[in-house]
Amino acid sequence: MTKKLFYITSEMDPFASVSPLSDLSVKVPLGLQELGNDVRCLMPKYGFISERKYILREVIRLKEILFNFDDMDYACSAKSAFLPKSRLQVYFLEHEEIFGDLNNLLYKAKNGRFLNDNDKRFAFYALAAIKMLPNLFWYPNVIICSGWTSALIPMLVKTLAKNDKDLSKIKTVYIASSINKDISFDPTNLGFNKETFSPLKALNLNQIGCKYADKTIVVNGSENISSNLMKLKVFKDAKNCSIVDLDHGEETDYSPLLDAIEQGIKKI
Repeated sequence: MTKKLFYITSEMDPFASVSPLSDLSVKVPLGLQELGNDVRCLMPKYGFISERKYILREVIRLKEILFNFDDMDYACSAKSAFLPKSRLQVYFLEHEEIFGDLNNLLYKAKNGRFLNDNDKRFAFYALAAIKMLPNLFWYPNVIICSGWTSALIPMLVKTLAKNDKDLSKIKTVYIASSINKDISFDPTNLGFNKETFSPLKALNLNQIGCKYADKTIVVNGSENISSNLMKLKVFKDAKNCSIVDLDHGEETDYSPLLDAIEQGIKKI
């Protein structure tokens, strides 16, 4: 049966690429599409992404995505393009203040240090990804959250679904593909409703993704991510968790991950 899958990431080759996530976030949605699913992707519109080169087009219904974040009202927009040489649709969430000035290291300053507002930036992104769905007129069966930058989405879906019957039907899959022990989430820095984050303190974002997702998949590549996340007690609250070993070489075989996603979707 065809599923509507919304694949959320922060990198896709060739639009933006600083880690193995950029390749994974191309091959996996393409693979899911080839299996007959209705797949759409979302990533931020960084200022260095050429709209002309990649033929980004305005989408009238996505020109004004309104929501409140950090006690402020925001208006985002989203453009659309196809992944080059494919029919995979990619939406680009646009907000100049949040994403426009980032350099091509994305999460780091040019001196190599992680930006101290990464948690706030991608909390904004996670909320915007959900808030754009009514404008899109397309509600997915499953949101696939690829990496720590989308780790808050499973929690937000569950929280917001209490007052939204459309969101209550959506399931979430969280893919942990890096350790990111340097990226912690501190809810006291943000203006979300306090009750939303009452059980959480300063945590590794992977822990939040694993805690709230309906299915968690941990991808082991060049580093033993699963054992390192174990040391951080990331999995203590995880439910329905699988570990997939991938050999990251010149041409990574993602079929074990695709199988894990497909099997996970059938069970949730």
